[in-house]
Amino acid sequence: MRMQVNDTVGIRWRHSAMRYLVVLLLLFPSFVRAQISIEVKQQPLKEVLKLIESKSEYRFFYNEGLTGLDQECTLKVNNTSIDKVMSQLLSQTSINYKKDKDNLIVLYQKTAGQPQDVPNETAKKNGKGITGFVKDEEGQPLPGVTVTVKGNKQGVMTDLDGAYTIQNIEDNSVLEFSFIGMRKQEVAVKGQNSVNVVLQDDAIGLNEVVAVGYATQKRVNVIGSVATINSKSLDSRPVTNLSSALAGLATGVYVRNTSGKPGGDGADILIRGTGTLNSTGPLVIVDGIAGSTTGVNPNDVESISVLKDAATAAIYGSLASNGVILITTKSGSQGKVSVNYSGNTSITKPNNLPGFVSDYVQHMQLVNQGYSNIGQAPVYTDATIALWQNAKANPNGLTSEGIPNYVAYPNTKWAEEVFRNKLLQNHNISLRGGTQTTQFLLSAGYMNNPGTMPNTGAERYQLRINLQSKVTNFLTVGTQTFGSVQNSSVTDMNTVFQYLTATVPGVYSKYNGKYGYPSAAEESATANNPLASLYSLGGDNTTSLLNTTVFANFDIIKGLSMEAKAHYDNSFTENNMHNVPQERWNFATNTIGNAATSPGQLYTQYSLYKNYNVILEDVLKYNTSIAEKHDIGALAGYNQQYFKLYNFTTRKTGLLDESLTTLNTATNMTSISGDAYDFALRSFFGRLNYAYNQRYLFEAVFRYDGSSRFSKDSRWGFFPAFSGGWRISEEPFMKNFSKYIDNLKLRASWGKTGNNASGNYDYQATYNTTQYSFNGVASNGLIQKKSANPNLKWETTTTTNLGLSGNLLKGALNFELDVYRGFTEGILFVPTIPLTAGTATAATQNIAQVTKKGIEFTLGYNGRFNDFRYSVSGNIAYNYNKVKKYKGTLEEGYFINANGEREYSSNLGSVSTGTTQRIIEGHRINEYYLYPVYKGNGSYTNKDGSVNINGGPKDGMIRTEQDMNWLKMMMAEGYIFQPSGDVSKSKIWYGDLIYADTNGDGIYGNSYDQKFTGKNASPTINYGVNMNFAYKGFDMSMIWAGSAGMSYYWNELYMNQSIVALGKAVPTLVANNHYYYNETNPSDPANNTSAHYPRLKTTDPQNTRASDFYLYNASYLKLKSLQLGYTLPEQLTKRASMSNVRVFIGGENLLTITDYPGMDPEVGASIAYPTMRQYTLGLNITF
Repeated sequence: MRMQVNDTVGIRWRHSAMRYLVVLLLLFPSFVRAQISIEVKQQPLKEVLKLIESKSEYRFFYNEGLTGLDQECTLKVNNTSIDKVMSQLLSQTSINYKKDKDNLIVLYQKTAGQPQDVPNETAKKNGKGITGFVKDEEGQPLPGVTVTVKGNKQGVMTDLDGAYTIQNIEDNSVLEFSFIGMRKQEVAVKGQNSVNVVLQDDAIGLNEVVAVGYATQKRVNVIGSVATINSKSLDSRPVTNLSSALAGLATGVYVRNTSGKPGGDGADILIRGTGTLNSTGPLVIVDGIAGSTTGVNPNDVESISVLKDAATAAIYGSLASNGVILITTKSGSQGKVSVNYSGNTSITKPNNLPGFVSDYVQHMQLVNQGYSNIGQAPVYTDATIALWQNAKANPNGLTSEGIPNYVAYPNTKWAEEVFRNKLLQNHNISLRGGTQTTQFLLSAGYMNNPGTMPNTGAERYQLRINLQSKVTNFLTVGTQTFGSVQNSSVTDMNTVFQYLTATVPGVYSKYNGKYGYPSAAEESATANNPLASLYSLGGDNTTSLLNTTVFANFDIIKGLSMEAKAHYDNSFTENNMHNVPQERWNFATNTIGNAATSPGQLYTQYSLYKNYNVILEDVLKYNTSIAEKHDIGALAGYNQQYFKLYNFTTRKTGLLDESLTTLNTATNMTSISGDAYDFALRSFFGRLNYAYNQRYLFEAVFRYDGSSRFSKDSRWGFFPAFSGGWRISEEPFMKNFSKYIDNLKLRASWGKTGNNASGNYDYQATYNTTQYSFNGVASNGLIQKKSANPNLKWETTTTTNLGLSGNLLKGALNFELDVYRGFTEGILFVPTIPLTAGTATAATQNIAQVTKKGIEFTLGYNGRFNDFRYSVSGNIAYNYNKVKKYKGTLEEGYFINANGEREYSSNLGSVSTGTTQRIIEGHRINEYYLYPVYKGNGSYTNKDGSVNINGGPKDGMIRTEQDMNWLKMMMAEGYIFQPSGDVSKSKIWYGDLIYADTNGDGIYGNSYDQKFTGKNASPTINYGVNMNFAYKGFDMSMIWAGSAGMSYYWNELYMNQSIVALGKAVPTLVANNHYYYNETNPSDPANNTSAHYPRLKTTDPQNTRASDFYLYNASYLKLKSLQLGYTLPEQLTKRASMSNVRVFIGGENLLTITDYPGMDPEVGASIAYPTMRQYTLGLNITF
């Protein structure tokens, strides 16, 4: 229960969304006007087109060779639709037009196939006719493409369907295909009668449209730091979620897949590293509305923009301090309906597996060794070991019970039993088309991901409809609606992973429908069966998502428009689960080792989680040009959001029958709970753009946010940003370099963003129920759960960015360089408080400051050699953070106490938070704080025979007799070696580590010897390489992604520690590389005194300390994606009424290069559901 003040930004939302939209639709039609007003006299058509571009958001694509572009036009229109304007302009020409998406208008010749000039006489006598189609890289026809014969003026243009016919062509001719915005292409005729061409986008991309906050801009005019990812980088990849597909594609974006569990999005995304102590996830905007990557099918994505600096992100204010990811989904297009199918099937296997000893004889010998090493008797007898040795010699023999030896005396490879290769399916189909007034996209997707562990799969159905219709000259309405239903497993993965280390190879997994139990008499009964645990729960887990936005766009007057949106999304998760009783059998004796749980002890549980989100938004835009040199744009908007979540869970035990699992069939209520929370946000925002002569660019942005998470006195935050750009390449003094430099731009920006990442009610005290005794009777009451802080305020990040970008060598080479610095203050954080302050959690406070700085560089090259095309791009980013302010500076050292004695003290506990990873001023966020392993110089005594206090083992492990003698001499001199403090088999012995005395107090390895390492788990360097190659119908692409400058502290029992025990796994990492010396047999081949890991023990306080021995370099490089495809010739596909057919093979996560000895370094420093390696066969078909 919460005590809550009812004042969340004063927003009352019931029924308001509908009223709001109705008011907009009723009021604004009286204000709106048509779009184009223009008056020209006797001006060439192409000049009129430029004038329309300057006065509207429309852009024209055409070939300079079009007949009629120089024809003079006279036109006078006022508040007229673009269709009427174009009809008047082109009525006396041979030019037609086609409206495409994003206000793009393509001009083309009305009649294709007519030569523009008379061909030469030789061609008339010896030539032939050539026909064909020209399309873009997405398979869409390109009208208006100029097709000419190289070396003369003969040529034609493609029609609306991209078709052309050109007559009287010699066999040795070369055809040239050119279109504005596309790269020119040459094709040799060589006896062909049909030549079909796919034109590629121009690499320069100056007119490319980039999504920015609440609008789009031409890339040439963008002056913030924006990285873009197009759909081609995502197409046909067999990824199970969008976020994991982004790795390596954008500079400064770090994607770490923490889990490969089906149905979940285990990817953590960092933009420009970590700059706060709170949530570091970026804001995700889908089609202009705050959302998440889970609500997007990767096949529906048109483009992605990553806003990295404050100049671009500040318009999202309090939500944007960690960067913004703008996702634009595909929309309908004018023209005939196209149907596209994209499907792939993948063989999946775990990317990396934990290794455990699977030979039970070796396992038993290693455990016995651990007991012997500390002076205890071995636990496994020679007779038991002999049973397994004899069975291994005759694995198919039968026991007296008729059980095969390999079952009765198993050597189970648990990694292979629990992790398996599976088949993943992903199918998507879309319909896209429309008329001049209405365009639509309808897509559906199905994915079946069985996972790499049994009974852990997920199945997902997705549907999207994007629809817009121009209902009048001034009004366009539409919707963007997405829905999905996902069914996933209820398996308790945490238990499964615990059981992987809490088992032995002497347990058989499953035989004749029966789960195995330890067969050895000495084995612990707690040795689990991980396979059985995967099937120990039954039930369903279903998540339904509905996400819909309705919008209305109004063209008010010339240059002025408004967009109104109403958005609603709803996520509903229903979970029911129950025990599945299991028997476990000892197959050596063919008896039940563990009986199934009786129905009276079984439980059934039902839970529900539901949330909904309502957003209303208005954006007013104005654009104009003055004297053809002054471009002005302004934007103003309003946004308000309300979010609510509620849940409940109930559990009952005592089932009447194991097959009846509804709540009414259980007899005892054991728990019932539920909760709810909400928050609201109201915002005002604006932007002003100015450009002089397309050379000097300026932009100012502001956002004013009010959040229900703060009290009335500190609820509102103001977040401004300013940026400027200088297109150096447009200066007169650069004309001599124009053949080498296409676009060179210098950018600079400064701005503020915010973060309201505190709890929903942190400015108030929160309460919970508690039980207490009153007069000997149990009673319920209230207890304060968390302290209040009414002075809580916004966390603010100030970012400065300086950038330089350019296109060189006619667009073949492009680069982008950014240097930035961020400063976050007033960081919202919950500090630790002494127990004397009570049981309530400390109040959230604005107590910390963090700085981050970095540099980013992107370099790309596009080239072509005859029919061979290629592009290579690489990106690298460096980021470093430091805590500037927290709870005070660290002060430690010696002082003279009241008794005149020299004493060491440290205030670490009062100025920092954490254990092995700590937050403290002057250090990196979550920097590792560990015991340093002792590093001696390898000598032992001084010249006078006294012990050398700087001598001893170089790597800190006692390996030799000289090492041991040095240790004993040090102890004799009064030095103490903690934690064991003495020399013996059960204390410090051969094969044990010792720790440094960093504070010089003569005690090696006490708490004051822990030190900050300068390392943490976040990378300082992230990089990626993308390569694309194409030759005729063949194509190949690959994506590499890597991270460096990161370390993992991995010190996990039964994974990389040298501890062994009954009923527990022995990791191969330790088994194959641990210290061992047989004192009774110095020539024992098993002796290994140079091993990395310490000697085996059953208890080991000496070697398992939190030390830098377990600090590993976790840098890695991954081949994230590799794909090889072939597009069938059009002559074949046309016969089946298909415009494009492509088959491909590929893979994801095919190669990992790393020194990290644990699992996948992307997963982290623990055992978790592994990421998938996929081998894929796929097919793309367009009708």
